This record gives sequence, structure tokens and C-alpha cells, in this order.
Amino acid sequence: MSEFRGTLLISGSQSSVNGSILLMAGDQDPDQAMSDATSFVKRKGFQSGFAIVVTGTVGQVGTVNGIIMSDAAAPPTGATVAMVEAARTASAAAAPVRKKPAARKKKAAAGKKKAGPKKKARRLAKRTVSKKSKRNR
Repeated sequence: MSEFRGTLLISGSQSSVNGSILLMAGDQDPDQAMSDATSFVKRKGFQSGFAIVVTGTVGQVGTVNGIIMSDAAAPPTGATVAMVEAARTASAAAAPVRKKPAARKKKAAAGKKKAGPKKKARRLAKRTVSKKSKRNR
């Protein structure tokens, strides 16, 4: 068995990789072999234009030459990229949302109330008392 790498092209019930028609192994009728191969790659989630690795042999079914396939998969690099993306998405969803420091400052400033003249005087009086008490000790 050999591996054939390339770009999948689906046109109706016929599929091909880099110009070689895909035929499903075990079928004797060429039309049925082409249709089964196309159904097989679609069930695996492939669409026209996707990179694909097809396992099979070069051969002939009836009068049609092509790749007699037994399996199809995504190229290893594509699988690695998909796994990294899935992991990144999962970690981003699990991570807590952090606020930006500028947003916190604005919120804190908006929540503070300005002290009126009476409260301000009381605060100043408390400070002077506390300073005097510290000096006396």
C-alpha cells in the first residue's frame, strides 16, 4: 500500500487527488467505486480543496484508471495544527477573564464621592489628634 498526498477535488460523485480518480477498494463496477470513494471521503469530513492523504494502490476498476483507496486521512501537519487550535480554544474558554488596569482605575474613580466641607474638617481633626497622640507617647 502506498500513500498519495495532495488536494482533494470533488465534482458530483467523482473525487480525485492531484488529477488521479479515487476508486473504492472492493468494488467491481467503476461508477460504484467512484461514488463509494466520494461518499467515504465526505463521511470522513473532507471537502473539495482540502489536503488529504489517501492509502491505496494505483490500479484499474473496469476501464477506469485511478487510485484504488482503502483509507483516507488528513496530513499530519494539518492534524497537529487542528489539535493546537483546539487546545488554545479550550484554554481560552477555561481562563478567567481579567480586567485591564485602566478599566479598574476608571471604575474606582467613578465610585468615589467627594467629601463635603464638614466631613473634610472632621477628617483633618482626626489626623491632628492622631498625630498629637503619637507625639505624646
